[in-house]
Amino acid sequence: MAKIEARGFIEPVRFSRDRLPEKWAGLWMQAYSNADVERVLEEFRPLLLVPVGKTYPDDESLRKNSQPADAWSLRDEFMGLKPDVDEVVAFLERWGHWNAEPFIEISEIVRLQRSILDALTESPQGWFASPYSLPSDLRRRDEFPYLEILTDRAEAALRVTVTADLVKQSKFRICARPDCGQPFKVESSHGQKYCTPKCGHLEAVRRSRRAEGKKQSV
Repeated sequence: MAKIEARGFIEPVRFSRDRLPEKWAGLWMQAYSNADVERVLEEFRPLLLVPVGKTYPDDESLRKNSQPADAWSLRDEFMGLKPDVDEVVAFLERWGHWNAEPFIEISEIVRLQRSILDALTESPQGWFASPYSLPSDLRRRDEFPYLEILTDRAEAALRVTVTADLVKQSKFRICARPDCGQPFKVESSHGQKYCTPKCGHLEAVRRSRRAEGKKQSV
């Protein structure tokens, strides 16, 4: 067990040994009592993001107290998210809770980003072999599209967009702008290189400036 303390907020939580740094993998060999655990881990101060605010247990209250959003727009923003605390917090403030857990770590964000990138641009096999591919909120319907998910959890929404795209066998590429690297859906067979016209325009401007610089140096 651990205790989260921040801004007058105190919450006991279960902190799995799997989350501990590798140097404490053999904690059970060092600690035989609660006092031993406290002594060994007294300097361990993990950075945890703790959700606050109401949650809505049923569909009716969720619809009443939230606003509809495009899960693919969520994914576009998520894939460009930097592993920076302030940026991640701002992202979650815009989109809602991450999942149903009492806290999250930045490493969870990074891990899902990597899994999504691999699934969309390399092989979907790893995705469908992992727990990511089937969010627990997914439900059957009698009409098309036969499956649905209603959630205010960003992680679940992200996961279902990837599964849906892979089931449709959509093709993705990595944006050719070096400082972008976003995956994008290939909409045509005309050799699309950039995720947005903005990225294409920026690279065109850069090429023009490089060419101009070479002319001046001759």
